[in-house]
Amino acid sequence: MDVLRAAYLVAHDFEPSGAVGLAKKMGVPVGTFLNELNPEQETHKLGLGRAVAMSVAAGDVRILHAFADTCGCVAFPKPNLSNVSDEALLDLFLARDEAIGRFAEVVRRALSDGSVSAAELEEIKETAYHSAASLLEIVARLKGLRDG
Repeated sequence: MDVLRAAYLVAHDFEPSGAVGLAKKMGVPVGTFLNELNPEQETHKLGLGRAVAMSVAAGDVRILHAFADTCGCVAFPKPNLSNVSDEALLDLFLARDEAIGRFAEVVRRALSDGSVSAAELEEIKETAYHSAASLLEIVARLKGLRDG
């Protein structure tokens, strides 16, 4: 998805009150904000700082994912491992295996009819992100165990 389209959707899907509600939450003049989101508007452009503020205020990372995708990258949430014991490391490995198994199941099911629909592709991407995130959780935990 295009980053400007993602920004438009983040703003207009915001609850309550769509872009108007998000502008108010961010303390931005509504008219200015709506102009920044309008791709036909030549005098107002959505800046990177505002896009980050929108994502944080809305709790919606679609702009981040669109940006990463445009650059040929993917983005994952950082795992919170502050309360994970060393004994929980095995749980992380098992969660990784479950996530990879789920990914394989989704791909197999999508390919069963010889084509992949848009909805199937979205489910494949979602489970792929979850699988990758489970691997990154293990890496982060092992980093925490690293010797001094």
